[in-house]
Amino acid sequence: MIGDADEMIDDWDSIWQGYFLGEHDETLLECVERLNGARAARPRDPDVTAFYTLGLVWTHGHAVYDADPEVARRVVAALSAAALDSTVAQAACHHAGHPCDDDLSVHLESFEMLLSLLAGGSDSTWEGLEAKGGNPDPASGWRCPRNVAGFALAAAGEIERHRR
Repeated sequence: MIGDADEMIDDWDSIWQGYFLGEHDETLLECVERLNGARAARPRDPDVTAFYTLGLVWTHGHAVYDADPEVARRVVAALSAAALDSTVAQAACHHAGHPCDDDLSVHLESFEMLLSLLAGGSDSTWEGLEAKGGNPDPASGWRCPRNVAGFALAAAGEIERHRR
């Protein structure tokens, strides 16, 4: 599905952990561009869109504290656009709750596994998220467009609050 997903996940994990040796801003901007491309694709693959959206969510700490102001602005714009997309509002949802209902920081440790599952090349299973507090059902709240949107809005909000 996403040919270089493992490499991107490694880079994003390194940014989140604080030891990435590459160009942080360029990596975030590449993710912004890929998210914009995924959202423009027809037909749209919701897992690919979620992959790039959650990649930005996972690395939002860099945008909060260290990114160039223009990079932070573009990350906020991409996250906000993904969260407010009309397909999210139209998506059927029968979940009583979503992981995004909790504080964002509670779930960031699960993002490596979550992103691997979304990319389709994981040795993990959706059941593995159960240990992290997720629903093991592949159609669970983790994959729900409203969950992805909730995480995106939370990350965009944190960036905006700290960058003012």
